[in-house]
Amino acid sequence: MKLIEKGKWFLFVATVALFATACDKDDPNYDDVTPPAVEVTHSLSGRVTAMSGDGLVATVTMGTETKTTAADGTFLFENVKAGTYALKAEATGKKSKEGSVTISGGEKSDNQVWSVTLNNVGTSVKVNDDGSAQGSVVSETTKGNEAAKVDVEIEAPAGAVPAGKTIITTPLYSLQDVTKATESVLLIGTDLTCSDPAVTLAKPIQMIYDLEPEVAAAVKVQKQVGGQWVAAAFSVDGGKVTVTVDQFTSYIVFFDVDITSSTSSEPLSFSPNNWDNLFGSKEMAVATTSYSFKIGTEISSTSAANRTTAYLKEILARRAGAGYMTATGHYNMNVTLPIGTALTVSGQQSVRTLKASALGQSASGKQYGNVTVSANTYNRNHTGGSN
Repeated sequence: MKLIEKGKWFLFVATVALFATACDKDDPNYDDVTPPAVEVTHSLSGRVTAMSGDGLVATVTMGTETKTTAADGTFLFENVKAGTYALKAEATGKKSKEGSVTISGGEKSDNQVWSVTLNNVGTSVKVNDDGSAQGSVVSETTKGNEAAKVDVEIEAPAGAVPAGKTIITTPLYSLQDVTKATESVLLIGTDLTCSDPAVTLAKPIQMIYDLEPEVAAAVKVQKQVGGQWVAAAFSVDGGKVTVTVDQFTSYIVFFDVDITSSTSSEPLSFSPNNWDNLFGSKEMAVATTSYSFKIGTEISSTSAANRTTAYLKEILARRAGAGYMTATGHYNMNVTLPIGTALTVSGQQSVRTLKASALGQSASGKQYGNVTVSANTYNRNHTGGSN
């Protein structure tokens, strides 16, 4: 009886050993499966807004490719190859704006963000029969910051401009070549032209800016002559800054503002952000994932609200963008994970914190910038391809 039981035990052990040997031959080594590499793709996204911060239906050109924005002003160029591209944004009734972007060719996905603000085209002032003209224009502001608006009056005496001509008045809000941290900052400017480029002023005209008296007492005025900015004649009476206009050109009103900035980054939240097939039973297809990011600039005051603070908020908005919104981005991976592999995705968005201070007042803002995305694949030994 014991011999029979002992024989059964040997038969069981032999059967298990044979089964294990068969499994070793049929089952691949999933510990060292080579994970797939996710193709790196790049993009350009952004938003076109009015000075108010509201989105505009506009056309955006990148190189030779053109897109029309959505109703909220957003746009997206996908699968952009590495390189430097010229940018242009245009909308009906607005002055166009140009820029450039450089897409890096690195191992991480480079998703550039371009926030662009377009202001209105100029206002026409008809010259009277006696050669005089009177008109006005009001500067644009971001929504909710109307205290920063500046009224500008144009007064031309009789005989200043030929009858029947038109004076075109266009507010100026920024100078692309102003880059220093502490500087005389453009508060408001005006570009004056005539409908007939051959016309010159026979008599000086006056341009009157209505400003906060404390700010008016601190401003300087310049005009553009031969491509250079030179001092312009002006006088101050309370909050009225009267500029003597002796030629059709651009005039700008400056005052001293201290601008500081620092850079940081914020992590992106992906949904989903992980695909685990380390111990799965079959291949896993991974197509795309989505993430939230911000476009534009979030501006707030750090001192009591008044007209000077409103000016500072406008200065930041013109430099960094008017308004901000949360958008959804998509990252295409289009890979198949073999058994024994996994994939994670992460990313971050650059953030620039700005602060403008003058005359004891200040305002601050957060400008949301470019997005980088990194996808990492690995196997059970945590080695393998990544981007």
